[in-house]
Amino acid sequence: MKKLFGYIIGFATILMVFAMIYIVGAMYDAGNRVTVEPYFFRTGMNAVNQVGTPRTMADIGQRKMRDWLIQKFVIEYFYVVPDVENVALRTRGRTNNIGIMADSNVSKYWEKSVVPELRELAGAGVMRRVRVFNEIFKPNGSDYWHVDYELKTWYKSNNMNEVPEITRGTMYIKLQNDDIVGQLKSNIEDVQKWLFAGYDPAAVFVFRVTDIQFDRKQ
Repeated sequence: MKKLFGYIIGFATILMVFAMIYIVGAMYDAGNRVTVEPYFFRTGMNAVNQVGTPRTMADIGQRKMRDWLIQKFVIEYFYVVPDVENVALRTRGRTNNIGIMADSNVSKYWEKSVVPELRELAGAGVMRRVRVFNEIFKPNGSDYWHVDYELKTWYKSNNMNEVPEITRGTMYIKLQNDDIVGQLKSNIEDVQKWLFAGYDPAAVFVFRVTDIQFDRKQ
């Protein structure tokens, strides 16, 4: 009787082993049938960092190009990364986008009144992101574009639990010539040289801020 019971246990064990082998084999086969769907993400506005053919000016349209350039100007005016050298680069020659995109009165005011704060925040390890929200528009009878912006500021480095300070305001931007905003400043050869040198693409388009006014609110 004991021998018979032992045979039954042994047989059951063998069946369990074969069952486990079958299940593992089935799982292995299923693994071989897994397909991977590739997704590509845009890593920046610069065409060098994008996959595929850049969109043409005709595809984008002058209005969208104008809005993008205005957004670029506002972001350059306010953003902060925790790196003092970043602020230094933003006030030098060909990397001074505010100086390139605005008249001297605007850029000098920015360097005198805004840059010191940006430098102080960067030195303290502060991160500030800038977002333009709502429609960018020019009221009837006005020479200024109405631009609503939001500043989201993190004051504590490496603190994932920090709730950022959010400040909103409105910038009123006067452009030199609304009708030609977004057109290329130079011939294509000069544009290519500029881009290959690694400078900001926004600077190759006609865009000139002649005056700005503010309405800040929390």
